[in-house]
Amino acid sequence: MTGATQVRLEDLIGQARAVAVLRNAIRRERVTHAYLFCGPDSVGKSSAALLFAQALNCEAERPDGAVSGCGECHSCQLIASRNHPDVRFIGPTGGHATSVIPIADIRDYFVYDAQLKPVAGRYKIYLLDPAERTAPLAIHTILKVLEEPPPHVVTILVTSLPALLPSTILSRCQQVTFQLAGTEAIERQLVTLGVEPATAASLARLSGGRIAWAIRAAQRPEVLFTRKALLDLCAGLETRGLPASLRLAEEIKLQALALSRVQRESEAEEESDESLAGQASSTPEPGSDRALRTELPWCLDVMVCWYRDRLAAAQGAALLNPDYEQMLKRPPPPGLAHRAERAIEAILEAKHSIQRNANIDLALESLAMELLAGGD
Repeated sequence: MTGATQVRLEDLIGQARAVAVLRNAIRRERVTHAYLFCGPDSVGKSSAALLFAQALNCEAERPDGAVSGCGECHSCQLIASRNHPDVRFIGPTGGHATSVIPIADIRDYFVYDAQLKPVAGRYKIYLLDPAERTAPLAIHTILKVLEEPPPHVVTILVTSLPALLPSTILSRCQQVTFQLAGTEAIERQLVTLGVEPATAASLARLSGGRIAWAIRAAQRPEVLFTRKALLDLCAGLETRGLPASLRLAEEIKLQALALSRVQRESEAEEESDESLAGQASSTPEPGSDRALRTELPWCLDVMVCWYRDRLAAAQGAALLNPDYEQMLKRPPPPGLAHRAERAIEAILEAKHSIQRNANIDLALESLAMELLAGGD
């Protein structure tokens, strides 16, 4: 039995409210026909969807008050391996950022299949993840099931971008919101997993509340190497000459490429949010457009943290990157506040553009021009 099958809903770090909603639904036997699991990336949505499916179809007798799947029965193990005949995992096909869940898959594996009675479990469960990547024409097909759901069907839509789903879908789902975890909770979990306390404290601060990222970083030294390279890059923008600075866009992209290559190599060994939910097989090829879009947002978040720390250091506030305290507290250049605020705006705009499938090279080149302009 793998470690993943032993995890309970209650074990999800920092998700007490979301877990309470699911627990009460099971205890009171008021499971609704459709749920929307939404919240930031890497906080446990996909894991929660899988664990909820296990709980709904678990074959074991559980102690009074217990609601999570046992993780050991035949049903729980089949769900963990994505082989349960009554639990469908429906996601985008292909390895590109523009890949979508095809209408044929929605029709065959959801709409038609939902009309059939369960083969082995109490419920037929459909996990659409990420739901916002559904083909436009398939949205109306999904509505057919959500509007007139068979009594044995539970649909779980997992998304980090609920605003991209039409209101007709959102209004027919019970929303379960997942949040960023607290720094102390992440630190405790890392120590429990065997991470040295000082490293755990640093990673917890750097994670931004994303428990899956913190675990991944603890297991992969290259994540910290990339962080250092990006922070050094930001620090150097204040002192390097223009020719070197003009390579800024290329250097950011190279860091994301390096991270995606090692991610591909180590994905099978990870027990992150995605691998727990059985998503390892969809890992994008290193260097692909999708791989870059997976890693670049975090790279840009690291750069935002530098500029926020530059402002914090000038005001005597706590730093997100205390290991760079000496650099951050050096005498500020003229107009630091304005320059840092403009830099943060530019980086976040580049991040959002990339997440909206804008051309990566153009987005990074535009960012480089903004940063080199320095708020002038």
